[in-house]
Amino acid sequence: MLKKSVALILTLLILATAGHVLAEEMAREGSATIRAYWIVTGTALPMSKELVQMNYDGYGVVVGDDENALLHNASAQIAGGMLLSKGASDNESGLAIYTRPDGEKIFVTFKGSRQMGKGSKGTGTIVGGTGKFNGITGTIEYNGYQLRPPAKGVSASIMVAKETWKLPEKK
Repeated sequence: MLKKSVALILTLLILATAGHVLAEEMAREGSATIRAYWIVTGTALPMSKELVQMNYDGYGVVVGDDENALLHNASAQIAGGMLLSKGASDNESGLAIYTRPDGEKIFVTFKGSRQMGKGSKGTGTIVGGTGKFNGITGTIEYNGYQLRPPAKGVSASIMVAKETWKLPEKK
């Protein structure tokens, strides 16, 4: 009987102290620093010796500086392109879809500049999401750094970014 009473008291104590954490709702807005790790393949369409259209797609993972980051532990898919002149571009653009651990998706369009073999810089615009992220808005200011390619025809990079986001008011 004593064991059952102790078990019941411990269970009630755990529910009383942890219940609010389990039911806690995500903040309506926030910001965080994140890092994304990308593996990308591309197709080059040369127009001349100095002018090349580059299209690419790839996959990545994101880690936030803390677990409250919007994209912490998300996987990602990216598709983009740019017109390169002498290995540089100021017209890179594309779309990224981030899938959070809870299965919800965040959609981001991006525009930036790139120096081939060195890195990129730009701004992502959060344009929506699924489920509880329907109507989300925000930005992702990023700097990308090229890594040594892991295999022929594949590039790797790290993106360091500041995400800022806001969910619409509840109705």
